[in-house]
Amino acid sequence: MPPVSHPFKQGALVILMNYNDHSPPHVHVRYQGDIRSYRIEIQNQTWLKPGRQLPSSLRRLVEVWVEVHKKELLEQWHKAQQGQPISIVG
Repeated sequence: MPPVSHPFKQGALVILMNYNDHSPPHVHVRYQGDIRSYRIEIQNQTWLKPGRQLPSSLRRLVEVWVEVHKKELLEQWHKAQQGQPISIVG
């Protein structure tokens, strides 16, 4: 699963996008090595069935980042679905 961005300089969070992933368009957030628990829908910043929740301050940072980069993330989602290389966003 390639990274689509490292939006926070601390490196604690990494945004990833999976090729051939299921709808709705979403990104995964790697936090403390876990990428399966944290998925957020790009279109409306809804968290998808989290196994665990990010700390509230980090959740809000991710939601705002996804909102700001929505157009770019959706473009990358469509590229990934077509098997094309994705680029770093942000």
